[in-house]
Amino acid sequence: MRKELSLIVAGLVIFCSPVLAQQADFQLANKTGYPIRELYVTSTKSKNWGSDLLDHHIIEDGETWKISFAPNKSQCIQDIMIVFDDDGSDVTWDRFDLCSIQKITLRYNRKTNETTAISE
Repeated sequence: MRKELSLIVAGLVIFCSPVLAQQADFQLANKTGYPIRELYVTSTKSKNWGSDLLDHHIIEDGETWKISFAPNKSQCIQDIMIVFDDDGSDVTWDRFDLCSIQKITLRYNRKTNETTAISE
């Protein structure tokens, strides 16, 4: 009985591990001063941004929104690009370890084009 239980537990660990490795959901807090119309996340090594993760939702300044996506299971380090709703300009933030981050607060100074972020 113990051996069977051990095999079942081992099987569950093996079966569940890829699912856990692919989990990279996070909370995005918009402290940029502007509403965000589009959001893209891609592997730091990739030049392809893929599709907009907001799916027609606008993240207002001061709002926090849950971002869900399935990253490449071997790439935790991701870049983020947003498109502002007010003027259509885009800005990028580089190198977030989304396998370990729960929340990212984005800040942006449009006058100096300076981006900063706080990750938790």
